[in-house]
Amino acid sequence: MVGVLAGVEREELFDSSLSAVGVRDGFPGEVSGFAPPGDIHRVRNCGGEVAISLHVYGTDITRVGSSVRRYYD
Repeated sequence: MVGVLAGVEREELFDSSLSAVGVRDGFPGEVSGFAPPGDIHRVRNCGGEVAISLHVYGTDITRVGSSVRRYYD
């Protein structure tokens, strides 16, 4: 889950082969959600002011050691 608190964030979505499948801009007050396998994304500030967002991931990091499930070059 990603909730935008301030500014504008652009989220790019990818499939498991890292092909782009969509783009969406998040504005203050908007929330988006996703789950595996459709959870590969890149988020960046695309506005002219500071962007603040809250990202909540559902992994128990005390059990698995990290919320990161995949790494890409």
